[in-house]
Amino acid sequence: MPLTINLDTAQRLDITCRKGDSFNLELTFTDDSGTAINLEEYLFKMDVRESDTASGTILNDTNFTYTVSGESSNKLTVAATGTTMEGVDGGMYVYDIQSDSDGDGDSGSGTIKTWLFGIFKVNEDITL
Repeated sequence: MPLTINLDTAQRLDITCRKGDSFNLELTFTDDSGTAINLEEYLFKMDVRESDTASGTILNDTNFTYTVSGESSNKLTVAATGTTMEGVDGGMYVYDIQSDSDGDGDSGSGTIKTWLFGIFKVNEDITL
């Protein structure tokens, strides 16, 4: 029987939001034993694309703000303004949230890790 190892530790989380509404995603990270993961050493980014192979983005890391908080610095808030979300047509997209472990934003120097991925569904809105 062959041995295998899976280095893909990303978790799937599907997101539904509304066009034109402020986007505010609050996440709390712990390890398998329930111990808080200190997120202060990471630089996060999030991209939203039409598909996982699309070259262009619907939203990219500059459209979002990333705030680490909490007593153990294990809470990440990803936010975008209503004005930013007005520019996104209703539909089904994909996203992921990645980090750079040395926090310098240079994707080649630190350890790059995808934390979350999934469907990014945007519902149309009446009032904009």
